Amino acid sequence: MDEKPKIGSDSEGLGFWRAGEFVVGHVPEVNGSEACELPEFVPTKHEVIQIAKYWFHRRLDNSFFFFTFTQTGSSEWRTNSYANRRLDRVAALLSEEEFEKLIVDVERDYKDKNGITDEVWNIFTNGSKEELEAYQDKVQQEIAESMKEPPEPNAEQKK
Repeated sequence: MDEKPKIGSDSEGLGFWRAGEFVVGHVPEVNGSEACELPEFVPTKHEVIQIAKYWFHRRLDNSFFFFTFTQTGSSEWRTNSYANRRLDRVAALLSEEEFEKLIVDVERDYKDKNGITDEVWNIFTNGSKEELEAYQDKVQQEIAESMKEPPEPNAEQKK
């Protein structure tokens, strides 16, 4: 009989709970079957850098979502905690310059991919409480306005 795969120590304390049919905090790559260690596979330095970029991007995505919408949940908390642990381990393996470069690369790519302006990025990374609140108010106002507009008719409705 196969042994149950060992989940890595980075998952410690990040488990999920189940109440009947409800499951809270299950993130397969953090506390499920995808978080098992594969000791027979040793990643190269290049692969370790890619792993760090992946987890930094996941953490950044959660942080930017919270910054924009002031919403988060237990899965995001678990993901961010796990990402921090993984990033700390990678930071211990790489030089400070290499680690800083991967962070700069991920931030640049994230801004480009999501169309984030330098002004918004500055508020996200260095903004005052007032700037943050003004940005979030603007987003909420845009959401409210978009909900007032009637949806575009589809092809069937145009007939």
